[in-house]
Amino acid sequence: MASNSTTSSSSSFIIELQAVSRYLSLSSGFFFFVTGILGNFLNVITFFSLGHYKHNPCSLYMLAKALLELSAIFVGLSTRILAAGFQIDWALSSRSWCKLRRCWVTMNNIISFSLLAVQSIDIFFCSSPSATLRQKSSIQCARRILVGILAFSFLHSLPFFFYQDLVNTAVGATACNTINVDYNQYQLYFINLCLYVVIPVGMISVFGLLACHNIHSIKVQQQWRILSTLVRQMIRMSLYNIVIVIVFVTPYGVIQLYALLMTNVARPATRIAQEQVVSTFSTIYFYGAFSVS
Repeated sequence: MASNSTTSSSSSFIIELQAVSRYLSLSSGFFFFVTGILGNFLNVITFFSLGHYKHNPCSLYMLAKALLELSAIFVGLSTRILAAGFQIDWALSSRSWCKLRRCWVTMNNIISFSLLAVQSIDIFFCSSPSATLRQKSSIQCARRILVGILAFSFLHSLPFFFYQDLVNTAVGATACNTINVDYNQYQLYFINLCLYVVIPVGMISVFGLLACHNIHSIKVQQQWRILSTLVRQMIRMSLYNIVIVIVFVTPYGVIQLYALLMTNVARPATRIAQEQVVSTFSTIYFYGAFSVS
């Protein structure tokens, strides 16, 4: 009797956790979806109307990033909300969507974080007291970098067309997983951790601090006027974006690392259910980096 009571109590607790997970997914997901669509749409209109992207590298990076963030919210976040909040996952019923979504979301995320990384380098250059370093921030170079990032991200995400597929799990359910074991390890450790978290957060933190040091040096030397109004505005916006990404992306990286470390560790069902709630919420929370920037 005691065993049945414990099992029943555990089942009830897991059901409550699943309800909490759905509530968090829906509430936070809809908030990020609405703010992300409105904010990025206004950013795109602003950048296009002002036309600064034609001659200012930072504006070009921000415009491209805003367009990609709209794509990330429409394709990535909306499907996450449907899957986590309503248990509607088209990737489990369509083999083509299973492949396409994984490839598109990965490519989109890599491009977005790469743009933020090079944007942080650009604000370091354009905020420098040295005229030589400021000259390294050029629109011609930015266009070549943008094309290079697009090409690299597309080629890097292409293997998902071949290695992502619908599979039957051990419990008889259908899942959209990476079927190649080696590539699955590669995407878990390198793509999810390094390309999404470690590399971009590391780069924007380092160059963001260097840019802050440059700004402080310029103000101390009373040379702030050597920077144009547009450049000063781009620096402020870039530093704000850096903080936003660190706040929203770092927790996702911590949860991903924890999940990898606990892969082969036996845990009770209630512990797994708790971890699933945190994992689901961290994935939705991750999209905050695309929504409030």
